Amino acid sequence: MTEKMCNSYLTDLSFSTAIYGRLVTPMDLKILLYKGGAAENYRTVFNKIASGKLGKPLKERFELIHAIHEEMNASLIAGGSQQTVKSNFSFIRIFIGYIDQSNFELSIHSGMAAYREWADHLYARVLRKEITANTAYTIAAKVSNILSPICGNGQSLLVTTRLLPSLTHKNSSAPDKQDLNHISALCHLLMDITNGLGVESIYGPLPVEIVLSNGSVLHEWSKLRKADDVKSLSSHYKGGKWVTKSVIATRSSHENDRSLRTRYPLTNLRLEAELLIFISQTGMNLAEAHQIKIAQFSYKSSIDGYQVREYKNRRKGEVLFEIFSEYRNHFERYLNWRKKIFNNTSDLLFPFIRYFGRALDTPPSFDRIKNICKTIDVPYYGPQQLRKTRINWMLRKSRDPDLTAEQAAHTKEVLHRIYEEANHQVFKAEIIQFWKKTDPTLQQIGPAPGPGICDGIPTAIPRMPPEAPNPDCIHPGGCLFCQNHRDIDSQDYVWSTASMKHLTGAILSGYRPIEKGVPDTGNHIEMVLEILSAKLKWFESSNERRKKWVSEAQERCAENSFHPHWQYLIESLET
Repeated sequence: MTEKMCNSYLTDLSFSTAIYGRLVTPMDLKILLYKGGAAENYRTVFNKIASGKLGKPLKERFELIHAIHEEMNASLIAGGSQQTVKSNFSFIRIFIGYIDQSNFELSIHSGMAAYREWADHLYARVLRKEITANTAYTIAAKVSNILSPICGNGQSLLVTTRLLPSLTHKNSSAPDKQDLNHISALCHLLMDITNGLGVESIYGPLPVEIVLSNGSVLHEWSKLRKADDVKSLSSHYKGGKWVTKSVIATRSSHENDRSLRTRYPLTNLRLEAELLIFISQTGMNLAEAHQIKIAQFSYKSSIDGYQVREYKNRRKGEVLFEIFSEYRNHFERYLNWRKKIFNNTSDLLFPFIRYFGRALDTPPSFDRIKNICKTIDVPYYGPQQLRKTRINWMLRKSRDPDLTAEQAAHTKEVLHRIYEEANHQVFKAEIIQFWKKTDPTLQQIGPAPGPGICDGIPTAIPRMPPEAPNPDCIHPGGCLFCQNHRDIDSQDYVWSTASMKHLTGAILSGYRPIEKGVPDTGNHIEMVLEILSAKLKWFESSNERRKKWVSEAQERCAENSFHPHWQYLIESLET
């Protein structure tokens, strides 16, 4: 290898398209060329390389490290997440750090053997219970994804190891209703934070008091320590008075400075809450959501809410995201708040203020929200769990995996493998539907024109009065005089029966006798009314639970809230 090629390898291992914060050290794979460089502190390793403490670069690694750089850089140029590239860099450093420690040769030709050696080391750590099987598998999988195209000979390096993911999963026997309750508590907290951090509150006196739905109050000091926690302000402080005086002056200056220089922690706290709410409503992933640009938004109604586009004169912009209709008013309030706080100084929809050099493309870690949740004992759910909950809710509501996968920007396979979670209500409904289709004894039962169920074979009851309506599976009144009709022991059935009674009574009240010589149908209406009243009376007298069903059904009918099966008939009759 020529000197020119060596210099090219040494200078060409950074990522020119990556975006870094002011104080962030850029990623550079050059440290992997030096023995021990992968395990060194990344902030000081370059000084050690420059001073010669790590020796000379290992030429046998040049080709392999250059190929790794090409794989990672290609992913970044193709639009991949910079956070993913950064995490992959960390995993590669773990791998090469072990190779350096074990004095194993590393080159493009020995890469497969080195990977297997490292995988055996991870497997041994799992057996010693130093790390979990899932942790070892995840780390090995990340490194395999990078090394396999380089030295895998057409196969994944991971499948050549003994590492397997753990077969134990989180207990799915507990109903997801509890998770929904916890997420609901978190969402209430997020709403309380956004409501409590208006423009006036942020620029007002400290501490800002945020009243929560449960009646408790959060006190936010915007990086200013609570006065009771400052030792020099205590009445028992025995230090010099000038110290106390200086601390008071500094605190007063901080509080009187009503600018973002001192109030950015409050602004970032609301942005954290708004971003989590936004993700829960849109289903957008965090990497995309926190980088979305502000625009003049236009709204177009969709099935469940609105499609939000960037407004463009005389033509429609592409759909940026979809929101539920209930979220639109909150979103508009947020945009108004954002405009007053930032005054068009940033083009990001969620312009987090970063005074300490953090890169703009680095997503927030939601540390403030996590601390608040811990303080008030509310379970915290991050963006991924909020997104997963929304996807599962949509899947259960639509029962359409293709539609849900399209809405979530995933393939159906990824939806089922990664996002779909067990839901016992769905399982119960599917099992019932399965047995209805396959069990011959259940297949005999079907819908009836009136309240209840039947087998669809109309058979009149013995000794039926001649004026009673004949059962014909067409007229609801006939069901009450059919041998195959069956009542249902449910509140819905009682409500349906009470609604039919109301309809029958309304028909009877508007009935006029027919001319002499023509059979009078008023009698069979009265008979239907009597049987319906008798059924409700039986339910009412049988036990307390059924009595409550009848009472609830009667109250609903009194409020003109009828069963959907009868609603349109009653409305058409009474209008």
